[in-house]
Amino acid sequence: MSTRASKLDNTIFAGHLLSGPYERVFLAPGQEGRYIRNYIDFYDGIVEYDFRIAEYFNLRVVGLQSVLGHVSLVVIEPENFEKLPAFIRDTQMMYVVDSIEAVYEIARAKGIPILQPRTENIMGAQGRLELAPGYITELAEATNTALFDPKVESMGLPASQA
Repeated sequence: MSTRASKLDNTIFAGHLLSGPYERVFLAPGQEGRYIRNYIDFYDGIVEYDFRIAEYFNLRVVGLQSVLGHVSLVVIEPENFEKLPAFIRDTQMMYVVDSIEAVYEIARAKGIPILQPRTENIMGAQGRLELAPGYITELAEATNTALFDPKVESMGLPASQA
């Protein structure tokens, strides 16, 4: 284990990171219930948000947070997953920031490719950059507070096994 401490101020997110990182996980419908339940039970997790994006095959996005790490879970039919734009399908990490454009300004200055311009969406806005070939990072502005803190008991999750 390294003894060197990494500092947020030395990153492209300096002054703009609100939450993250979130690992991106894709599951088929029917798999998400047990995943969410186990995340809550075994990682002391909380459900941060739960919403659907109609323009992308009505896929479902569930944000999960834990002291052990965060997840941005996307639930989509396998045949529709293949139809997603590559920059969405290949996203591996997400960060919530206060300003996508401010992070883009830093990224551009460092030569990091911007794959998706800031695009408004149900959560607020999103964008994507490519940290390295094939490693796509989503940036999100989470301004639609109505999506946050859903009632877990109304999500139809399986019974706890804890």
